[in-house]
Amino acid sequence: MSGISLNGLASGLNTGEMIESLMKLERIPYEKLGTKKSTLSEEQGLIRGINTKLVTLRSAVADLMYSTSYNLTSAKASDSSVFSVTATDQAVTGSYNVNVTQLAKKHVVSSGEFSKTGQDLTAGAKFNLFGSGGATAAEITIKGANNQEVLNNLKNDINAAKKGVTASIVETTPGKQTLVLTTDKFGADADIQFGTMPGTPDGHVYLDGSDALLKSLGIKKADNSLNTRQSAQNATAEVNGITVSSASNELKDIIPGVTINLLKENASSTITVATDTDKIAAKIQTFVDAYNDAITAVRSNSAKDAKMQGDSTLRTLQSELNELVNGQVKGTGAYKFLFEIGLEIDKGVTSGKEMTGKLTFDKNKFTEAYNKDPGAVADLFSSNAAAANKDKGIATRLYNGLFNWTKTGTGLLAYKVSGYDADLKTITQQMEDMNLRLTMKEKQLQKQFTAMETALSSLNNEKSWMSSQINSWG
Repeated sequence: MSGISLNGLASGLNTGEMIESLMKLERIPYEKLGTKKSTLSEEQGLIRGINTKLVTLRSAVADLMYSTSYNLTSAKASDSSVFSVTATDQAVTGSYNVNVTQLAKKHVVSSGEFSKTGQDLTAGAKFNLFGSGGATAAEITIKGANNQEVLNNLKNDINAAKKGVTASIVETTPGKQTLVLTTDKFGADADIQFGTMPGTPDGHVYLDGSDALLKSLGIKKADNSLNTRQSAQNATAEVNGITVSSASNELKDIIPGVTINLLKENASSTITVATDTDKIAAKIQTFVDAYNDAITAVRSNSAKDAKMQGDSTLRTLQSELNELVNGQVKGTGAYKFLFEIGLEIDKGVTSGKEMTGKLTFDKNKFTEAYNKDPGAVADLFSSNAAAANKDKGIATRLYNGLFNWTKTGTGLLAYKVSGYDADLKTITQQMEDMNLRLTMKEKQLQKQFTAMETALSSLNNEKSWMSSQINSWG
């Protein structure tokens, strides 16, 4: 009879509902544990999120700990039609006159001009093409029923060979075509030549075939020279009077940290490399955004009626962040506080209810302060002169201080996360044990009510028998 409920057949009671009601009461402690587990899991997730924001903040201030972050430059050309210019953040400042005398060009060679429907080219003839990929040649075969097919097959086979030259077909006049070969690279050292690739590839493209074949194609002229349409050449320019040469139209690091892309021959333009305060301000803005993101997460989750209202760890973190950002820097520079260069917490806020703890960034004030004393701005952030961390530069002390909070495994937030892990593990085990007991309790109640119904049924049967016996006496 174990596990079988007669559900009031004898007693007339809804024993199923009675068991369900009793088990709801029994499960109240279990449900409370489930709520507690959910709360702890949510809090743990919040702590992990705050830790991520602090790691982002630490990365942002790490970029402000070095003097190079306050010497960022950019380059501009006075005439961008002559050349375009890009620069690294640490390009050397100065003014440079660049006179472009010659652009780098690719070697362009063509075949003769052929009627599309003609049959001037003999199928089956072959020549070798050397270039990219080393001394191994690609064998190119003349094939096709007419000149148009031959030229088209040559184009496809040459391009498929990938030997440093690209073929195309140009219709020179109606009904007539020519094959055009253009080197993939610029410069004199990547031109097309006749012969066989040397054992050590030298960057040139080589055509190796019989004179009769190459002349029938028109690639080799009667004087045995190439049918060149554009000669390969290097770029040449003068930078502040010094002649430079390049196999491409890109002049890289001729001016340290600057790349020049030449666009026009026989033309001049001036490059100005100067300190770029916008780039420097952008790094400061990245720090401000990361700080505001972190402090907002800390304050919003520990404020009144928040999920972690009054949490001691978050209160301590909020206090430390405020101290690290607002405290005086004991460096050698003229600036000692962030507000002196345009960064201020809760600027203009007078009511405690309106305070957010967030930084505001006045870019104009920052630029003015930087232009007045760039070294002092750098010192305010990156100074490492003071013995105590709280007296170092803003970026330096934040970087050091946040390490105690964010260190993997042993940081304060990692320690708090591991504490949640332990609590959650304990609660999970308690819930598993309690659920087992509840299951046993429910089975026990079912047995008890089933036994009761069985007993009542037996008594009812006996009662009916006795009544029938008494009635028979009359």
